[in-house]
Amino acid sequence: MREARRVVGTENDVRIDAEVYGDKLNTTTTLPIRYDITNNRSSQILIADIIPDATYDPETLMVTITIGTEVPGEAFLPRLIPIASGEKKTFNTAARVTIAASASVSPWQRHPNAVRIRVNFLSDPSPFQQLVSIKENVVADKQLADALFPKWVEDNETVTTNSLPMHWAGATADSFSPSNGPQGTTTPRKGRH
Repeated sequence: MREARRVVGTENDVRIDAEVYGDKLNTTTTLPIRYDITNNRSSQILIADIIPDATYDPETLMVTITIGTEVPGEAFLPRLIPIASGEKKTFNTAARVTIAASASVSPWQRHPNAVRIRVNFLSDPSPFQQLVSIKENVVADKQLADALFPKWVEDNETVTTNSLPMHWAGATADSFSPSNGPQGTTTPRKGRH
């Protein structure tokens, strides 16, 4: 594994320090991540124990890896991990990044070039005690999900790290390829014609 590269974010008295392993993005990439969440608040926070979600924004060329969730499931509720006031917890995970690439290859095409991490956490643990440190990964309870939905959305807060530059390892255009010039043009040949 390549040496880790670091990102950090501090918002709402919660800090995330993360190490991202790898410096390349492709149409499908798996990025191993090790991260610490430090709770500098005076009260406990909760993080949903779910697989990270990765989204790509073609406007900013940025991949955002989201840890935790801003909304509960419609029927399935995730286990919640508590982080006490003043406590730091370390996690290891891997994010699967899928980017829809254009079929046309052009030297002027812009490619994904950065990654950042966003952590969602619940600021008020009291309504969610049924889900704290349970043995199951998820609980199937539509009625509970409906009851918790407004409070979950209201109590959700985020921390976002700085962005980390990445290299695009997908298909790149050969600037001398005939397919990249205007229709009907060919690559100039050396010598006699």
